[in-house]
Amino acid sequence: MTNDAVAYHFGMAPLAPLLLPWFDAHHRPLPWRTSRDPYRVWVSEVMLQQTTVAAVVPYFSRFLAAFPTVHALAAADEQHVLKLWEGLGYYRRARHLHAAAKALAASHPDALPDDPAVWADLPGVGRYILGAVLSQAFGRKLPIVEANSLRVLARVFGYRGDPREGAGKAWVWQAAEEVLPDERVGDFNQALMELGALVCSPSKPRCGECPLAAVCVANRDGLQDQIPPPKKAKEVVAVREVGVVVWDGPTLLLCRRPADADRWQNLWEVPHAEAGEGESDEAAAVRVVRELTGLRVKVGEVLTVVKHGVTRFAITLSVLGATRAAGRFRAGFYAEAKWVTPAELAGFPVSSPQRKLLTRLTEPRLF
Repeated sequence: MTNDAVAYHFGMAPLAPLLLPWFDAHHRPLPWRTSRDPYRVWVSEVMLQQTTVAAVVPYFSRFLAAFPTVHALAAADEQHVLKLWEGLGYYRRARHLHAAAKALAASHPDALPDDPAVWADLPGVGRYILGAVLSQAFGRKLPIVEANSLRVLARVFGYRGDPREGAGKAWVWQAAEEVLPDERVGDFNQALMELGALVCSPSKPRCGECPLAAVCVANRDGLQDQIPPPKKAKEVVAVREVGVVVWDGPTLLLCRRPADADRWQNLWEVPHAEAGEGESDEAAAVRVVRELTGLRVKVGEVLTVVKHGVTRFAITLSVLGATRAAGRFRAGFYAEAKWVTPAELAGFPVSSPQRKLLTRLTEPRLF
């Protein structure tokens, strides 16, 4: 479909007059919609990236209670920020949000700016966050594209390519810009996403309830199941890891990942790593602790097994208990370590699989 076709199609049937009344009547009363304060919009949109609305609602409320302004967030300790983010995943979002808050608090102490150039230079702010914040908070005529709005636009226009990559990605962003109204731009962007979430679902869309049904090519031609095309399946790789709960009397070893780690930067965990091919859990446990911490340990039995996924990896983490035999912690792979009691574990920000593991440490049957 050419750019002229995009303009012609919606020159004949603009979306805003059809979509905005539906949005006014049917949008969900979400906590970040009570105000167009740019800080609230920004925090919510960062949280919503790659996360469901239902999951975000309680996190948003707790986060805003702890950090009600950009200045409060800027002044916070990163560990506190990560702790409040725990369970949302994609922790780089939290670190970028914190770093950007520091930059904004320093450069614009009186109010968050209505300036695309300033926002574009902030860590973690790409085209989506830029458009979401500036259109909703300041009425800037900027588009947004995410999974829901992408699906709506592809179906309405009848775009048969993959709008998630390459030429299709460029097309959908241009389409999102072409359909913007002159007024209520932020509401319109929200309405596109809300329609995709509530009506124009990936499977079995409720076209009979859709305000855009009369102008939708996919609805007209019966292509809802084909547009957009299914995501390409990624090969899942099975990975076997071994983790070790190292005890020294009543305390256990908790280690902090470095700021430049490949994932879970600055989060805490028990030592763990991939087991070698043919390597027993016991041998891997001794090696992992020695290589990552410098300690020598006496290994006991398997305490629990935690299964989780990271991108295309399906990880089976066997966790063994161990006691410290000799040596002192040596920083290297980990930035630092602390000996803590089980009661203190709740105060440290950790990844979801580590929280599952550490929660199990409070179960008496493990010891």
